[in-house]
Amino acid sequence: MTKVWRVLTRNLGWKLLSVGLAVVLWIAVEGEPELVTVQAVPVFYRNVDPSLALVANPPTAVRLELRGPADVLGRDSLANVAVLLDLAGANEPGERVFPISHTNVSLPSGVNFVRADPPELKLHLDRAPADGTLEPKGNLAPKQ
Repeated sequence: MTKVWRVLTRNLGWKLLSVGLAVVLWIAVEGEPELVTVQAVPVFYRNVDPSLALVANPPTAVRLELRGPADVLGRDSLANVAVLLDLAGANEPGERVFPISHTNVSLPSGVNFVRADPPELKLHLDRAPADGTLEPKGNLAPKQ
């Protein structure tokens, strides 16, 4: 019995220090758990050529899968998340496909973009008549 006790208490300080260090590292690594949420966010279109118009009911919202700490994924912090598609390169009528990625999604700090549903938007652009009879569709972002 004394041999067992001696083995257990030999270098006791180092053993307690290593257990304490392991607990501190575990708390630091685990910290706050990361959560995943799916959020419906609006889609805004900017730099639409004045001679073109979005037609055929372009999507006004998409669903985004987002990952981040629980305190950052609250409803208040995700209220301003939006997809902002830049149509500066679209200057001819026709159908164009725009992928949705982290580059065109405005996210708060600490939130990561996982994926979008749908992953891309298919937009139909048509010539806007000079008399304004073709009504543009979609959420047009304010000019900057």
